Amino acid sequence: MSLSEIKFQKYNIYMTKLFNLILTLNPEEQRFLLKKVENLILTEKRSSARKVCRLPVKYFYCDRVFNNIIVNISRDGCFIEAKKPLLVGAKVLLQIQLDGDDESIKIKGEVANANRMGMGIEFEEVSSDLLEKLGNLLYRII
Repeated sequence: MSLSEIKFQKYNIYMTKLFNLILTLNPEEQRFLLKKVENLILTEKRSSARKVCRLPVKYFYCDRVFNNIIVNISRDGCFIEAKKPLLVGAKVLLQIQLDGDDESIKIKGEVANANRMGMGIEFEEVSSDLLEKLGNLLYRII
């Protein structure tokens, strides 16, 4: 048996056990479990705490412009609600318009994860000036 066959076999055993456990749960327990697992996965990958918000965002990818909502944000990244999230690894330019500001914050980022709710963006090339603007934004969000 090859190494890939052994890995595949182990994967199937775990998946079978998980499916069997999940099938014993009622729909409400399944929803609860799904939320807990999603939170666990998202929490482990974050290097800084995110604040819940509802900020309109315009983002640019492959000569297309998308408009959605940022639902949480930190100094390192954000999560954007999107019905059709971009693929992991996609490079984007975010433009976040702040209330009361004439200027918007522009940040380069990369899609770090994507799921049925949207996509997590990891910020790239964050200058000290941009970090200050993000800090002010995070301070204003309650």
